[in-house]
Amino acid sequence: MIKTMLQKAENVEEIKTKKHIFSGLNLLIFIALLLIADILVFEIMAGALILAGTVLLLVALLNPKILYFVLISLFSLEGFAAFENVSYPKIVAALLMIGLTVRMALTKGSVPKDNSYKYLLLFLTGSIVSFPFAKEFYVSLQSYITYVALFVLYFLTRYFLKTERDIINVLNYLFISTLVTFAIVKITGLSVRQDMSSRVSSGIGDPNAFASYILVLIPLTLYRALHTSGILRITYWACVISFIILLAYSGSRGGILGFIGSVGVLVYYYGRGRPRQILLFVVILIFISYYFVPDEYWMRASSILHPETDQDRSISTRIDNYSASLRMFFDYPVAGVGLNNFQFNAGDYGLRKSLVVHNTFLEILSGGGLLSFIPFSLILINCWQKLKLKRKYEKTMCDLIICLKASFVSILITSSFISGDHKKILWFLLALIASVYYISNQRDARCRASGESNYC
Repeated sequence: MIKTMLQKAENVEEIKTKKHIFSGLNLLIFIALLLIADILVFEIMAGALILAGTVLLLVALLNPKILYFVLISLFSLEGFAAFENVSYPKIVAALLMIGLTVRMALTKGSVPKDNSYKYLLLFLTGSIVSFPFAKEFYVSLQSYITYVALFVLYFLTRYFLKTERDIINVLNYLFISTLVTFAIVKITGLSVRQDMSSRVSSGIGDPNAFASYILVLIPLTLYRALHTSGILRITYWACVISFIILLAYSGSRGGILGFIGSVGVLVYYYGRGRPRQILLFVVILIFISYYFVPDEYWMRASSILHPETDQDRSISTRIDNYSASLRMFFDYPVAGVGLNNFQFNAGDYGLRKSLVVHNTFLEILSGGGLLSFIPFSLILINCWQKLKLKRKYEKTMCDLIICLKASFVSILITSSFISGDHKKILWFLLALIASVYYISNQRDARCRASGESNYC
């Protein structure tokens, strides 16, 4: 018996060691790719050669799950580009997704159960009908290929996130990669968008998109802080503080509204159940607001209630875009004007050239018509239904679902001010919600089979 216990202890220790090695390897790979992206900004040819060799080595040698975590880590630096409209991290991500898809096809793994697949397929099918109405076919095709890649990302997330431990791991890589990217961008003095150097955008490039991205992470970091202790809890609370500061320095007005929506969800669920944590969260907000939030942020925030004070006229520009996109929809209600073709039709509706609508829902409605908009809406509705709390769920899963709901509300709000249908963080979040839903149901089925109960 003693021998058996010693063997078990050795096995546990071996598993822990492997986990540490696994985590360290992922972090080293991510930092290496980040440095390569840094090189690409200055030395295109040298960086491209290093990049190609690195990706080939990764795909050939590494475990698929490691590749997936590297793929997720690349979210935080996709704004890095050697020249305009060429994002090398996005190219790396595309190559990794292709490599992962091929390897999974060869291993013939089982397809994860998910009732959202049919809506995703309807969305892709409906979007094809918009092609004949596109003024720029190539732009629509490029946009459609991006949707296919996001569908693959959704599937990969469902495939690799099969346990709560997998979810914790992927969240840790998102948190670490985001902070490491910001640190390197700050230290090296890189600015993806020179005209917005006063507003933080880190490695993503657009301050509003960065705010939307950060808003997804804040409640998820809070979830980890609620379910850890000691130095880990302090670390996660430090991450919460860091992300809120980065959100403030992004200067995003949509980010302000998204944050209010997210906090509203958390207060609704935790106002009574976790008063100490909510009080600590409020104290942190007051501390950050007083010591770290710049005056420019408050000026931009005040323009939400007083649009006439908006100096860069971005609010009035958005309103004009919204009006034009609705008129486009009424002219082409079924199939739209072509994916991402708003920019080529804006002049016909009294606008100067505008690249995007600055509203995810109107972008899809005007570009793909009802054939794209209805399936996209069904995807969101289906994910919201998966966030329904049930008493049969464990406490940790209930907290995770609440924080996912806060993240989901925040990204829905910010998506009303940016064109976020092509943002990876949105589709990753949708897949993460589905993964949590099916993991919770599987746990419930096992508990019922064993006669146990562990309600939230």
